[in-house]
Parts: sequence; structure tokens; C-alpha cells
Amino acid sequence: MKRHVLAVLVVMNAALVVLLVALWLNPDGSLRGIRWTPPAAITNDYQKMLPSLPQRQPVNTSRFLALLERPLFQLTRRPPPPPPPPSAVVEAPVDNLSTAQLSGVVAGNGSASIIITMAGKARRVRLNESVDGWTLQSIEGRSVIFAGGGQTRTLQLPRAAMTNTVGAAAPAPAMFAPPIAPPPPSLPLPPAAAIESLSTAQAAATPAAPPAPPASAAGTTPKPPRRSRFSSGPE
Repeated sequence: MKRHVLAVLVVMNAALVVLLVALWLNPDGSLRGIRWTPPAAITNDYQKMLPSLPQRQPVNTSRFLALLERPLFQLTRRPPPPPPPPSAVVEAPVDNLSTAQLSGVVAGNGSASIIITMAGKARRVRLNESVDGWTLQSIEGRSVIFAGGGQTRTLQLPRAAMTNTVGAAAPAPAMFAPPIAPPPPSLPLPPAAAIESLSTAQAAATPAAPPAPPASAAGTTPKPPRRSRFSSGPE
């Protein structure tokens, strides 16, 4: 029995050795798996990974056009009229002559001109010369006439302001009184003992009253001397 088991084990070991040799060796006798061979690259087809989209189909737009021609939220089932085109805004020309000032009139032999201030700039305009659409038509003394657009405008040369007095002295500046000093703060009242001592000192410093003159008439009683209000005892 033991011999049969031993023979079976030997046969199994021999079969395993043959299997290992077949795994390790190539048919030509070289070892298998000595060099690493990179595997073939796997390419991904992303188009196949995306879901299929529906194909484009022609749409009948006549239904939409009919809906635009007959809107649902209009009482008359008619589209509103288109807005009118915007009107062109025409800017009125600036009339600088209305704010112009005549500064001087120059008259010469056969030529005349004026000096006028328009739009903050002083300029010289000759007779029959145009400025901002106005033509200097005539110069008559201290007034000039401009014509333009079927209208005429007259500008007067202002006269210089004359004063009544020449070399009048300028008014003297107002004199300001010196500031008044505030009154001193009130002092506290002295006590009664201080008042009594002050009265005694004043009584001592007061000179004695002069003697009364003799009576000029008999039977007249001389008046006693007046006592000081600050004396503390009889004199």
C-alpha cells in the first residue's frame, strides 16, 4: 500500500516539474518573462460614450408667424402699431448778439468800425461786415444797427459813469470802543467782629467836631455836639 502511494506522489511531482518547466521556458529553450513588453494602448472613442442627439428636423414657422400676426393678449387680435421714428432734434443757433456789448466806435476817413464784445471776446467789426449771421448795417453816433434774418437790432454805446465830487475823501473807518472789562467778582461779606473793629478804627481816625459858637441872643440854648455814628462810647 505504501509503495503505491509513493509511486503516485513521484508521478505527481514529475508532472508539476514538467508544468513549471513549460511555464518558465519558451519552446526554443530560453527563459520566459525576462524582458517586459509594454501592452498595446487602449484608445477610447468618446463619440460613442456620448448619448445620441436627436436629428435636426425642419420646423414649420407658419404657426409662429400666425401667432405674431394675431397675438393672444390683444383685444383686437392685431399687433400694436410700430412706434413712430424719432424726430430729428434741431438745435437753435446761439444768439450771441443778444448778450453783446458795444465797447467803442471808430470813425475814420472813408472807413468806420466798432469794437464789440461777444461771447466774452472783444473783436473789431467793420461796416458791412458779418459776424455770427448779423451784418453791421450802419453806425449813427453812439448807436449801431445790425441786420440779419429779416430783423434789425440796435446797440447803444454806454456812457461813462460820472461822480458828483472829484477827489472826495474816503469815509474814515469806524472807531471801535475799547472793550469794557468785566466787573470784579463779588467779595464775601466780612463777619460782625471785623465790621466792629473797622468802625472803631474809623472813629479814631475821624477828627473831633469844632466847638459850637456862642449864642448871639440871650435865652438861646446851645446845641450839643453831634455824636459820630461809629463811636462806641461817650465822648
